[in-house]
Amino acid sequence: MNKQIRKTKVVTKNIVADFVAKVQNVFGVNLSSYEKMIEKGTNEIEKELKEENIEMDWYRYEISQLTNGAIAILFYGDKK
Repeated sequence: MNKQIRKTKVVTKNIVADFVAKVQNVFGVNLSSYEKMIEKGTNEIEKELKEENIEMDWYRYEISQLTNGAIAILFYGDKK
């Protein structure tokens, strides 16, 4: 039985949120639109795991920028 679980989510934001993030970055303000993107993607993965009734022994998220305004969230680990 394979205990490994892997999931990937790609999350994007709209052009207005991207522009606001660029302005915030100039002034050193938290990039809340990026924080929301990460939260959205991780919440979607957690929802899928709950719907599939999967409990994890250990897991890890890795987040990579694909393009300006798009990220990939990689989730992997072993289920209990």
